[in-house]
Amino acid sequence: MKMIFKITLFTFTFLSTTNLLSNTINGVELKNIVNSWLEERDQLSNINMLDEIKYPFCERSKIIISDISGNYNLIKIKCVDKNPWQLILRNKKIREFSGKTKKTIKTYALKRNLKNGTILTKEHLKEINKKVVGQSVYITNYSDILGKKLKRNMNKNISLQFNDLQNDWLIEKNSIVTIINNKANITIKESGIAMESANFMDRLIVKNVKSGKVVHVYAKNKKNVVFNPKQFRPNVVNN
Repeated sequence: MKMIFKITLFTFTFLSTTNLLSNTINGVELKNIVNSWLEERDQLSNINMLDEIKYPFCERSKIIISDISGNYNLIKIKCVDKNPWQLILRNKKIREFSGKTKKTIKTYALKRNLKNGTILTKEHLKEINKKVVGQSVYITNYSDILGKKLKRNMNKNISLQFNDLQNDWLIEKNSIVTIINNKANITIKESGIAMESANFMDRLIVKNVKSGKVVHVYAKNKKNVVFNPKQFRPNVVNN
């Protein structure tokens, strides 16, 4: 009688366990469901989830999947069946290989720290090989540096870029220029101070030394500025 009872008890326990397992959904099944959902939306899947993990069984029609991050990084799974549950899975984005390779270029850097306004010579410079991707912003020609002034204080061993150097201005700020003004059949010349730097035919502000008046003119050459670049008459009267 005891033997029969033990066999009956074991059979009941085994059947109960089997029934319990059949009423669960595991990690493999959940990943397949989410992968299909992402594929329908043309999204790459990289879900990381334990295969052994189990949740109460849920009909596929009762599983609601949603993107809660806005970029498919976080996926929410919600079961609205008899035994409701929910979980959030991370879909780690796979970095796409850009195909761009780094190339090594020859650049130039300072041998020592230098101050703003320093005129660069070959004694100031040394070569540095630098790896870059795509278009380089560094100066690679020696001639583009020699004789130029530093725009700012610069530390040594930093590859120079074009925006580290001052422009070669036709007229530099604070330089003395001649303001040429055409009036009727004569041309009047007056001294002025350039309030800003300018290149050929750039518009700039100049202060009249005599009157103190500020005027807008155009750079004609290193010494002269004109009100109208299209008019330059030969007859001159100096004030």
